[in-house]
Amino acid sequence: MDRSPPRKASWRSLLVIVAVVWGSSQTWSWWRQTQATQTVQAQARAGDILMLTTTDCPYCAKARAWFKLHAVPWRECNIEQHDACRRLFDAQGAPGVPLLNVRGQWRLGFDADWMATTLAARRKN
Repeated sequence: MDRSPPRKASWRSLLVIVAVVWGSSQTWSWWRQTQATQTVQAQARAGDILMLTTTDCPYCAKARAWFKLHAVPWRECNIEQHDACRRLFDAQGAPGVPLLNVRGQWRLGFDADWMATTLAARRKN
């Protein structure tokens, strides 16, 4: 039985495989996000997306920045500043914000893939 230590070439091969898998994963993720962004940009119209927020929510700030960066029309409703927004939030029974409504469908948390799928599936005629 050969108990010699692994050769450097074996480690290099393993590192190359790991690098290729990781790079492919990153490329796939980037491509999916790009596709989702393009779908949301193409499908979203004024009034399609409502985001319930709070003033100090860091996730809301990230979502706000995404909408602005990609010029997607959306409406914000701060549950700390507007009673109507708070009532809408309470009616959903959500545990937190951001709470998004895309053409009648609710989702807790920002997810561009979900928005793209929802907008594409629920096209307005």
